[in-house]
Order: sequence, then structure tokens, then C-alpha cells
Amino acid sequence: MLAAFILTPYIIHRIGAERFGILAIAGVFTGYFGLFDFGVGTSFVKYISEFHIKRDPEKINQIINTGMFFYGLFAIAILILAGLLIKPLIVFLKVPPYLRGEAGFVFFLGMVFFGISNIVSVFGAVIFGLQRMDIVNKAAIGVSVFNALGTVFFLKKGYGLSGLMINNGLTLAVSSIINIIIAFRIFPGLKLAFSYIDKAVFKKLFNFGSKLQVSYFANLVSFHTDKLLISYFLGVGLVAFYQLASSLLQQIRQVPLLLISALIPAVSEITAKDDKESLKRLYLSGSKFLILVSAPLTVFVIAGAPLIISAWMGDGYGLSAAASRILAAGYFAATVTGVASSISAGAARTGLDMKFGLLMAALNLFLSVYLVIKIGFIGVVLGTAVSLTVASVFYIRIFSRYFGYSVGDFARLLRIPLCACVAPFLGVLAFNHLYGEVIMRSGRMVKLGAAGAAGIFFMSVYAVCVILSGYLDEYEKGIVRDKVPFLRRLF
Repeated sequence: MLAAFILTPYIIHRIGAERFGILAIAGVFTGYFGLFDFGVGTSFVKYISEFHIKRDPEKINQIINTGMFFYGLFAIAILILAGLLIKPLIVFLKVPPYLRGEAGFVFFLGMVFFGISNIVSVFGAVIFGLQRMDIVNKAAIGVSVFNALGTVFFLKKGYGLSGLMINNGLTLAVSSIINIIIAFRIFPGLKLAFSYIDKAVFKKLFNFGSKLQVSYFANLVSFHTDKLLISYFLGVGLVAFYQLASSLLQQIRQVPLLLISALIPAVSEITAKDDKESLKRLYLSGSKFLILVSAPLTVFVIAGAPLIISAWMGDGYGLSAAASRILAAGYFAATVTGVASSISAGAARTGLDMKFGLLMAALNLFLSVYLVIKIGFIGVVLGTAVSLTVASVFYIRIFSRYFGYSVGDFARLLRIPLCACVAPFLGVLAFNHLYGEVIMRSGRMVKLGAAGAAGIFFMSVYAVCVILSGYLDEYEKGIVRDKVPFLRRLF
């Protein structure tokens, strides 16, 4: 994802804003077609982890083979459905006639790759379920480099959108082969055979995953449906401006979310041991770290969005900067619920995510449609930001009641990180006021340097404020010293 983010200016320069918007909409299509898998894929990691702890390779093989068989049938079904629906959807979204041929090719090829990726996803689930994130990260770097080189090659050759999709297919092939090899190595007992396909296992996967599907739907509505609304009401060209803001925030969001990537397997293990105190400790400390990292990144984007976007993309993307500032608050609210959501999933309390998802989806859809009609592009952005914030507050309240925790405990976790952001926030605003106009008239390298300097200043002042506040206890400082060696002297 980082490689794609870095290459975004190059991609837009080569294919234009409208085609970039089509590429973004293609991702939304595959997301919505993914709703038809009944959430089976979301269950893989949980149950592979659970049966690994119980030392039951037979069940793990049943999960893998049952999942692959189901997704094989699913791939055939969605390709038929896509063939029937893509053309009418392109017309409905008001894609310009001269782009409809390209759009149809991109959308259909995207569905083919989507079907294949689902089939091989079980091998990635093995790696996550056995908590081998070290291997995942190394493999991801290699795949990202391959994808980046392919992107540059195909665009330089003038293949445009079609070239990008072919490169996506090649990247998928490389990634799948790597995951298959790793899965067989870390789980030597892995076997592929029809005899392992089991109806009872599918039912287990379905019962758990179908409940989480509401959350999946909510994420689609909250983070991606805006692109469809913009295309329908305002034109496919403006989708690119929204996508840039969303991509910036999604990239930033990945940093704190890395902290909780291993939580579902860990929660499953703690739940299996019925260790309520450890679960509470995981919730409070995990949320504390998540907020600690999320807060400065969010506030820095709000303070410096025009400079960040201009340094990244160049001139002419003021709409993306405005969207980034508004969306940042909503993304922050959604991000800091991450630990609570992981605990709910790991403990199989999926009803919480269903309630959260329904509220978020309904509120987002209503506000975004109403406001896009009333005030246009910014209206869609406001609708998303408000719905994410309101739904996240609701979620934390319900989660706390469900698990017997205190809402006040979570609220107190927010106070110090947000207060620590005040001084660097004012500093960046003052810098923008004094030198912003001069820098914005300068070249890209000057803007990049200024954005980097502002970021270093912000994070340094923030870190000093947090350390002086005593926000982390000795146990949490120990985690930092162990996991982040270059910060040992500070803690």
C-alpha cells in the first residue's frame, strides 16, 4: 500500500483524474461483491488460531479445504453476476461514454482477480492464525517492490488502466505463491484434499462470519460508497480528489492499526483460558498505545493538510486538502475503537459490531446523500466524518457496557495525547501563517522539506509532552523498550 501511495502522483500524471477515479470505483465494486461471501473469509484467522492453540491440525485442514472449496464456487458465481451487472452499473454511475470500454475491462478483470485472491486467502490466514507477523511483513515488502516496478513499467509503455490491472494480476500471482510456500513451511501438517471438506466446519465459519458481515458492509459504506455518490452526483473526475484524501488518511491509519494486527489471535488465546483480567489489561493498554500513535498523526494532518497534499501531489488539489482535514477527525474516531473491535471479534461477541455497523452505515448513507445534494463535494465528506464520529462514540459506550468496563477509563486515555498535541498544533499553524504562502509558491522539493520539518517538529514536541506527563506506566514502558529499541533511552 505504501508503494502505491508513493506512486499515486505518477499514476495520475500518466492516466489522468478521470481514469484514476475509475480505478478507485473498481475497488468499491469488488468490495460490494465481497458481501456475497457471507463473511466466511473473516472467520479463517480466528478458528485457525483457536485450533492451533488446541493442537488440532485436523480441524485446521478442514477449515483450509472447506474455505477453498467454498471460494471456488463463489468465484464462479460472482463472475457470472459481474458479467450481468457491470455494464448497467457503468451507465448508472455516469461514466463518460469514451471511458466505458476501459471501465468495463477494468471492472471485470478486477472481479477475476478478486475471485482468485479469495481462493488463496486461506494460506494467508494460516500465517496470521499462527501469529507469524514477522514473515508477513517481510513478504509484504518484496511484493510491494514488485508491484511498484510493474506499475512504472506498464505506465511507461503506455498501457494505461489496462496495464495497471495486468500488473495487479501479476502481483496477486507472486503474493499468492509466496503465501502458499510460507503456509506449508510453518504448518507442515497442511494437506489439500476433498476429504477435508466438512459441512459442519462451513456452518461454523458461516455463523461467525455472517455476523461480522454487517461490520464489513458498514466499512464499505463509510469508507468507500462516497466514491459512488460523487461519481453519480458530481462526475467521475471528482472521485480522484476524494480518493487522494482517503488514501492519505488510510495510509496514516495503517501505522496505528499495525499495533492491533495481532490482537484477534491473542484475544482468542486469552478467551480460551478465560483470563478476564488479562483481557481487560489488553484492552486498556492496547487502546492507550493506539491513541498514543493515532492522535499526533491525525492532528498533524488537520494542521498541515494543504502543505502535505501539495508536497505529495503538486498544485491543484485544494479539494483533497480540505477533504483530508474534515475526514481526519472521523478516521481518528474509527481508528481508536480498533482494540475494542478486535476484542469483540476475538471473543466472538459479534453482536456489538453488528449494532455499530448498522448505525454507521445508515447514518453515513443518509447524511452523505442529503449533504451532497445540498452542498456538493464537501457535503459527502462531512457526512462521512460526522457518521464515523457519532457511531464510534456509540460503539465504545456499548462495548464498555457489554464487557463490564468503564467508559470513563477509555475517555481518560484520550485526555493526555490530545492535550499533548495542542502545542505542536499551534506551532505548525504559526509556521503556516508566517511562511505558508512562500512555501506553496516554491517547488516540490521545498514543499517536501517543509512538510518533513513540520512533521519532525510536531512529533518531537508531542513526544516530550507525553513523556513528561507520565502517560505510560512501567509495564507499558517495558513494552516500548522491548518492541522499539531506539526509544529505550527515552523510557
